[in-house]
Amino acid sequence: MKKLTIFLRLTAVFTVLLSSSFKGNSQSTDSTTAAITYDPIVATLDSLVNQSYIERLGAVPADNSGFGEKEIPSYADDIYRKRIEKIQTPIPLAYNSEVKQYITMYAIQKRGLTERVMGLAQLYFPLYEQILDQQELPLEFKYLSIVESALNPMAVSPVGATGLWQFMFATGKIYGLQVTSYTDERRDPVKSTYAACQYFKDMYAIYNDWLLVIAAYNCGAGNVNRAIARSGGKKTFWEISPYLPRETRGYVPAFIAVTYLMNYTSEHNLTAVAPLINYFEVDTVMVDHRMDLQQVAAAVNTPYDVIKYLNPIYKRGIIPDGEEARVLRLPTNRINLYLANEANLIRPAIEASENFAMVSNVDDIAYEDVQIRKTHRVRKGEHLQLIARKYHVTVAELKQWNHLRSTKLSAGQRLTVMVDAPKKKVATTAVASNAVKTSDTSLAVTLAADSVIASVDSVAAIATSAPMKVSTISAENSGIVYHVVVPGDTLWKIAQRYEGLTVEKIKKINKLDSNDLKVGTRLKLATGG
Repeated sequence: MKKLTIFLRLTAVFTVLLSSSFKGNSQSTDSTTAAITYDPIVATLDSLVNQSYIERLGAVPADNSGFGEKEIPSYADDIYRKRIEKIQTPIPLAYNSEVKQYITMYAIQKRGLTERVMGLAQLYFPLYEQILDQQELPLEFKYLSIVESALNPMAVSPVGATGLWQFMFATGKIYGLQVTSYTDERRDPVKSTYAACQYFKDMYAIYNDWLLVIAAYNCGAGNVNRAIARSGGKKTFWEISPYLPRETRGYVPAFIAVTYLMNYTSEHNLTAVAPLINYFEVDTVMVDHRMDLQQVAAAVNTPYDVIKYLNPIYKRGIIPDGEEARVLRLPTNRINLYLANEANLIRPAIEASENFAMVSNVDDIAYEDVQIRKTHRVRKGEHLQLIARKYHVTVAELKQWNHLRSTKLSAGQRLTVMVDAPKKKVATTAVASNAVKTSDTSLAVTLAADSVIASVDSVAAIATSAPMKVSTISAENSGIVYHVVVPGDTLWKIAQRYEGLTVEKIKKINKLDSNDLKVGTRLKLATGG
């Protein structure tokens, strides 16, 4: 059955790709030099110039020791070649004149934009690495997303390829990425990365060569097959390169150049432009009601373009109603403020469009836990770990609730999930209008959390890389907060995010025998010193 599924998916892919050419713009000149300045790859990088989130929030990079502030290093071919040979990867990297020209583009001609991409990597690479490792793929595929979109989730090519991994509409649909008037899952970092991984694996099953997989990702399996035939049956990228579309001839060298530079940034005096938010400062909540992201931004006292950038899947800035809960990504230190205002945000659309009051201070609120039963319908491509992360539970809990003996799931299967339900506050709090005055100054605040709530720092705290200061109040024990382990968490990283914590302290409080963590585990953290 599995082989039949793969065959049908590959057949669909071939049908789509044989009927079209490739994702980029095929118009360019014949000269090698012109190939570096043509539209697709350069235009993708240049798209960051007009990205308001990056332009407004980007920080000035720090100086690299050993170089002058504006010094741009350059090296002999032999040095580039030796450095590339030292990169440990199953992908066969080579150095030649084409690769050198892309190194020059990224490291010299467009170095300012490259430094911005390096900063954005702090937001996306931890996610990529986790999924690529889980899918048993070379981690260096994370660099392909730089060539594809310059890590801009809003990127759209001239022919409609969209998102971080630049999926065309039809190919995305084959790999389970749905597009509606309100949502575009090609922009979703998690779902699109899983789809890209499946594509890589499907292509590798055909070619058994990673560079040909990369070429096929750009121009389609049909073009790669034709190039192989025209070359007389050659089986490596460099042998069939003259028979590939022009963009693809530069696409693989660009990938090799990016892989090289991301491994040797300091040697080229490149320093990441620090993003406002990195991967470990973003968390998710599940939303099962229609919601306006502009109202969310107002409720959590965060600029709208930040909220929009963290949630690119919502094309119109609206989280629509649906059969299943949807993900809302927010800065970690804004989650509690969002939850405190959630009751107001999920009011019916007509009422929500009017003026609404919001909690401005959550320091004095205490809450009670209560759980409700929800049903999740398994979608194509979903697995237990993904579903567990979606609802902030563990795989073991999902298996227990549904009496599962294995982790295998079928599309359409219904799973029982126990989730925290909001319950009325047990202590009063001040309520202030963050919009226009409203006649009703009372607010029934609800929050799905333990009897613990963290105070929210100022907006400026998001931009700092210092450990997050957490002020807490608990019905039982002041100074106690709870942290749910997310993918990428380690004890050391958690200790850095909460003031007054060390790895040993976390282990002692939670009676941990090792440093290993499981996603979904709830850790008790004493931050009071």
